[in-house]
Amino acid sequence: MKSILLASVIALATALAAIAPTQAATMIVKTTDHMHGMKKHCRTKVVMHWRHHHKVVEKVMACN
Repeated sequence: MKSILLASVIALATALAAIAPTQAATMIVKTTDHMHGMKKHCRTKVVMHWRHHHKVVEKVMACN
């Protein structure tokens, strides 16, 4: 009796382990930009300004 119960528990665990990845593959993720992907168009800008009588040059990322 114990071996039949153990065999059924193992069979149930393997069936659930096989089903879980297939259910995860059908998950749909919606983004905030209406499903156009996650590409951002970024560029680097060089900004120069003065701070405490010293010239400071910084590289700043500008993304839209």
